[in-house]
Amino acid sequence: MNTLKQLPELTALVEAGKNPFNQVLMNYVDQGGKTVGFMYQDTPEEIITAAGAAPIYLRGTTSEGTEMAEAFFRQLTCNYTKHTYNEILDGKWDFLDGAVLYNLCDHSRRIYDNWKTIPGNPAYHFMYVPKKRSELSKDFYREEINKLIKATEEHFGVEITKEKLAEAIKLHNETRRLQQEIYEMQKGEEVYLTGLELLMVMLAGVSLPRPEYNKMMKDLIAALKANGPRIKPKVRLLYTGGHADNPEFFELLQQNDAHVVSDNTGFGTRAADVVICEDGDPLEAIINYYFEEKPAATRQMGTQVERMERLLDLVKQYKADGVVASRLYMCDLWAFEHFLMRKRLHENNVPFLELEVDYTPEGQGQIKTRVQAFVESLADRQTA
Repeated sequence: MNTLKQLPELTALVEAGKNPFNQVLMNYVDQGGKTVGFMYQDTPEEIITAAGAAPIYLRGTTSEGTEMAEAFFRQLTCNYTKHTYNEILDGKWDFLDGAVLYNLCDHSRRIYDNWKTIPGNPAYHFMYVPKKRSELSKDFYREEINKLIKATEEHFGVEITKEKLAEAIKLHNETRRLQQEIYEMQKGEEVYLTGLELLMVMLAGVSLPRPEYNKMMKDLIAALKANGPRIKPKVRLLYTGGHADNPEFFELLQQNDAHVVSDNTGFGTRAADVVICEDGDPLEAIINYYFEEKPAATRQMGTQVERMERLLDLVKQYKADGVVASRLYMCDLWAFEHFLMRKRLHENNVPFLELEVDYTPEGQGQIKTRVQAFVESLADRQTA
């Protein structure tokens, strides 16, 4: 097994995942490339790509405060929303040519409402995504997709044809297959990436133009295979959580030879596991994928059995010794998700650590201590 030497191909992707305003993206913008800010995981990125723009995940990872945003939100609003909007007010997202938001939750949807009050804002469409799966809600969803296409065409002065949609599907499916290959490399006794590296590489996928990302992923996979596995975790962790994009937090999970070998995140395995059908009507394929084929999001009512069974399957696939889950303060969606996880994992004798954290990690010493105690308990189980 090789030591943790830094590969240039890996460093480039990790840096892009850490920084939403990374140099590769800024070079693309400087060369006239179009960008649209969006929220994962239910925004159909292929429609934005078919319009000739790069979908870029909106986040506040580099934010140092929420002073400006505080005037726009209630005190109980989650800090993902406030940090992200603070960076919007600070002008860091001014490079965007457009922005599409949807009813992810009652907190984050207010970014759109407040953004629209700013003169010259790029937010051109709000999409209502059903929270239930039924024939009636699918018909409603189809109407919302058509509204998004029309709004995007009008905003950019383009026509989104079936041919362009088919090309976009192939491009994004290439991303998914490359990410699947990376995840396969994490299933062995020895793995290729630390948890921080893995999650930043996946986050780079929604922080870069897709053609550039796919090329960088091919280079990374080739470099990793040429050098071989780099780590043999003493303790294997599976991570799950919402709005998990802060590298400082993931660094806290890497203690005493414990490593996150896989994840259950919207920009990670849930984005990569299933590809869109490339046969038939591309628009229907996109609708089917986002409405019912891709792994269910926490917000989707009536999918709790599917979500919990998938979590257990991930534990088995990656031979995880335990699950670490985090939720942001004030996040009701993930509070209920933790409740469901706690019961289901306990029934299956899977150790579980719940962390309630701020979007920009505070109380790092406390988090580190809890993770360390959890890791030690998992190591003890191995020797018992």
